[in-house]
Amino acid sequence: MSKSHISVKRHQQITEQSRSRYCQSQQHIIGILLTADHIISESLGGMTTLENLCLACWDCNLIKGNRITAIEPQTGITVRLFHPNRSRRNIFVGAMMGYTSLA
Repeated sequence: MSKSHISVKRHQQITEQSRSRYCQSQQHIIGILLTADHIISESLGGMTTLENLCLACWDCNLIKGNRITAIEPQTGITVRLFHPNRSRRNIFVGAMMGYTSLA
């Protein structure tokens, strides 16, 4: 749950995305309202800015929690999770599918 209020204008801006930025599920297909997610959580210093907010399905939001890194199982290297507003490669989905472990 967010500590800060997300303004109506900012919420409208992120809901224009119309799908979870992590798994790409579309709200009208899954039939569940998508939630506003702080990509870098407030508990880790993330701000309530358009750059740091995205839509997420409830499952993605709960699985991600406040994590911003994961352990790549083949190398044991800690890697940065997918930032949906900056990254092209989706490490988060790989972690959900078992290719990368969320630490």
